[in-house]
Parts: sequence; C-alpha cells; structure tokens
Amino acid sequence: MAGNESYIEIEKKPGVLEYISDFIQEKSLGIKLGFKKTWELMLVVDEICSNILSNSPSDSFLKIIWKSDDNCVKVEIIDKGWPYNPLESPSDEDEMCSLGAMGTYMIEKMVDSVDYQRIRDINKVSLTKYRRQKNNHMKSNGKGDKTNGKRVPHYPGSP
Repeated sequence: MAGNESYIEIEKKPGVLEYISDFIQEKSLGIKLGFKKTWELMLVVDEICSNILSNSPSDSFLKIIWKSDDNCVKVEIIDKGWPYNPLESPSDEDEMCSLGAMGTYMIEKMVDSVDYQRIRDINKVSLTKYRRQKNNHMKSNGKGDKTNGKRVPHYPGSP
C-alpha cells in the first residue's frame, strides 16, 4: 500500500488508550476520513487495545501502524503477549452475557475487513476501512430502488 504511513509504539500501561485514540483521530483528520468513519475506526481500535491491555503482561509494548492511500486506511495493532484473536467469541458463558462480548460484533460491523495473525509470540490485528463506499450496482433509498441510475418502484411484498 503506497501512501501515508506512520506508527506509534507505546508501553502497555494504564492511560495509553487516550494516546492511541488521539493518534487515530489525528491521522484521520489529516486525510479527511470523515466523522463517522473516524469514530468507527477509533471505537474498534479502542476495543481491541483495551482487551490487549487488560489481558496481557504489562512489561511489553504495543505498536499501532497507520497506512492510508486514496482507497483505504489500514491500521495494524501489534503486541507481544498471550494469543488474542478479536474475531473469536469469548468461550466463557458469563463473558458472553457481558457487554464486553459485543466487541466481536462491533468489529465486524464497523470496519470493512479484519485479519488476525499469530506469529511466534506476536499478535497482529489488521483492520481495513475503505475511504469511499464500495460501488454497488443496486442502492436502496427506502422509496424505491435505483438500478444503474434508473428508479425502479418498490412495492410491498415484491421480491
């Protein structure tokens, strides 16, 4: 991915989430990502980083890499510690009932793609957020469908 790339590396300790959010917000504003997309990206990064910080040894670092081009933003979250795949639902039934179990659902809904890799003792989560809506041949506005720029009436009960 050619374009804008930078990173921060911070010690895992209390209070770093605000620093991470500031980094994501600053980078998003720099490329005019837009309020909603910035907010969604910040929320997902915050969710993943807070889980990493609360479930891993505090004697290591967390690296956040920002990459952007005209098409998308890619944020990579890298840490050394216990395996943590944000796409796996919690196995503990009590945790499934808690608000924290919403993280997996939220991540899948707020970013366009997520990838997790575990290499030796390193966790790497890659998030991709497209800067523009992917072209779709059919878009609905609730009052009828548009197909290739032509309005097609929508009738209740029609397929």
